[in-house]
Amino acid sequence: MLALNLNPEALLFHHKLIKCWLSKKLKGNKNASNRYGYKCEDENCEICKIDMHKASLPKAFVDFFTSDKLDELITGKPERLIEINQEYLNLGVDHQTVVKLFVKSGYENWFQPIFGKKLLNFINQDTCTYCNRNYTLQTVVNRSRAQIDHWFSKETFPLLALSFYNLIPCCPTCNHAKLDEVVNNDFAHPYTCIEENQKFTFSFNYVSLNEDYDIKCKVDENSKMDNTLKGFKIKEIYNAHSKKELKDLLELRYKYSDNYIDLLINKTFNGLMSKEEIYRMIFGIEIQEQDYHKRPFSKFKHDIINELLDVND
Repeated sequence: MLALNLNPEALLFHHKLIKCWLSKKLKGNKNASNRYGYKCEDENCEICKIDMHKASLPKAFVDFFTSDKLDELITGKPERLIEINQEYLNLGVDHQTVVKLFVKSGYENWFQPIFGKKLLNFINQDTCTYCNRNYTLQTVVNRSRAQIDHWFSKETFPLLALSFYNLIPCCPTCNHAKLDEVVNNDFAHPYTCIEENQKFTFSFNYVSLNEDYDIKCKVDENSKMDNTLKGFKIKEIYNAHSKKELKDLLELRYKYSDNYIDLLINKTFNGLMSKEEIYRMIFGIEIQEQDYHKRPFSKFKHDIINELLDVND
């Protein structure tokens, strides 16, 4: 799994959009007959300048969502989202009422078809966050683009269907294969694994270039990242690709000696190409962590090449 670097513009865009939509659903349009309704201060707000029907919701539920609580629901980190969800459950509000508002009306009928692509563009993740093996770029309208996965599933956690940190760009395969174990918060979340220093490294065992390979993931046992790699079956996925991706790297490594690579970096292309560009030319990899998402298998290739070259960036 790749770490997601937060784009403040993405968070700001999402917060403003969802705050206005939910506020109008909870309070209705602010006008002469509804002075306690909602309207933001932005005269050009595309949500507030249109009339919206106030949702039929229990008073306790509407009162629960103060302005500050809405902010937390929209932009809260995963652990806080779980807390808010439990606070909501304590209200005893009918589950289907929340599904209708947040999942059906909010996410499926409004946000995803109209604003999903714009959020993905802000996040700007070129490959799947979970597997880093499939591109998620849009090449043709409605094709070859990322899907939005709900880290906490819409079925179990409908209240979190529009929460920013619950929306993860991924490929269709991972979106459909993801296990529901993530709901217990024992997985390394893509946005927070950087903060929690949940790291792992790809490695391998092999006998010869003509033998089968065994991909390994070096990670702290029973850590959140360990649980994540097992839950997404990353070892199994990469083993399935090893006869191509790993074999290619091994063959390239034996073609290019340390002296030859050093010559390219320090002599032939010195001042003309960066180390990153030279490695990309030879091995087809990104060597900066923040750039792993730009090419499929970048983290895997980077870790393996590092092991083969025995270098530390």
